[in-house]
Amino acid sequence: MIRRTMIEALAAARERYPVVAITGPRQSGKSTLARLSAPGLPVVHLEDPTELALIMNDWRGFFARYPDGAIIDEAQKLPELFSALQADVDRLPRMGKWILTGSQQFELNRGIGQSLAGRVARLTLWPFAREELIASPRCPRSLAEAVFIGGFAPLYDETRKLDPVDWLTNYVATLMEKDIADLIGVRNRLSFIRFLGLCAASTGTEITKERFSDAIGIDGKTVESWLSVLETARIAIRLAPHARRFGKRLISRQKLYLCDTGLACRLMHLHDVNQVRSCHEWGPLVETWCINELLKTRQHRGLSPDLWYWRSRDGHEVDALLDGGTRLLPIEIKGTTTASYDLAAGLRHLRTLSKRDSAVEVLPGLVIYGGDEAIPLGDDRAVPWHAIAAQPELMQ
Repeated sequence: MIRRTMIEALAAARERYPVVAITGPRQSGKSTLARLSAPGLPVVHLEDPTELALIMNDWRGFFARYPDGAIIDEAQKLPELFSALQADVDRLPRMGKWILTGSQQFELNRGIGQSLAGRVARLTLWPFAREELIASPRCPRSLAEAVFIGGFAPLYDETRKLDPVDWLTNYVATLMEKDIADLIGVRNRLSFIRFLGLCAASTGTEITKERFSDAIGIDGKTVESWLSVLETARIAIRLAPHARRFGKRLISRQKLYLCDTGLACRLMHLHDVNQVRSCHEWGPLVETWCINELLKTRQHRGLSPDLWYWRSRDGHEVDALLDGGTRLLPIEIKGTTTASYDLAAGLRHLRTLSKRDSAVEVLPGLVIYGGDEAIPLGDDRAVPWHAIAAQPELMQ
């Protein structure tokens, strides 16, 4: 069993709140994590139609069956659940009584916001991070292999030894059937699959809605709606540009990242590690993998992501900014295996610009690269791709 970093954050949340909600993409390991954290709690599966009907027809019986609470899988399937839980925790408050999991964050968050505000802790569990896989016999040995396989939990199950291409093909089909079809309508299914493929090919780049509209034949409102669907299913995230201008005119477009590079590779029809390493999208795929690792490093510890990017209209860019309020940590991401002083040019440029703004300090930054050694680059330093979670600055 691979140990999840979030186990401590989940335990701490259960000590402070009667309800804990864990969202994340399908097959990221939410239910397994919940069971490990609370082995004494029974599990209620709301994707089981029989279980769902039983609860809907007899709420009193439901709470009688689970007087000490339960783990409720795919809680968003039953919107009435949230007001019922509100009444239960108000009547019999006890910390850590209920754990909710869900792969559709919009529906789950809406139910929580309407009924459980102030009574629930929210955590986000992504697929496995590199730091969690180190002890696994199936841990990727190279950056290209890590990008190709991704981090979905079943792919690291030693008892199954699944082929990534086959499993991810089935994952896309399940995703469409269980998480997306109801949100987009049956008639849009084929267009959405094309849209999903274009999102994969666009991962790590700025979102230009016209590109999607022209390629698929949908309007800008539909592009925005479908991007929101991917975020709801935790399949993609959008990184916003940071608002600090430092005397420059800034780009206002968001950047798009799929939540898993293995999924991106499958949607781009890349079938092996060699194809990934030599493809035109290698740079954006590496950036996507590293951005996801940064998010996992923080969110799996219960920290807010606080992650942005910065780009001026004259072309200067920093791939990621970790915002600590009055201090900004700039991060560059490079697919190269060789670290050189020039890789940190964007970090140095931003620090120079920041001297115009006394309200914020731009710290010495990190260059995450495809090599294996930590190397000083003046005030900044190069960090190996496999050591992201070991950087103390990321925990601040």
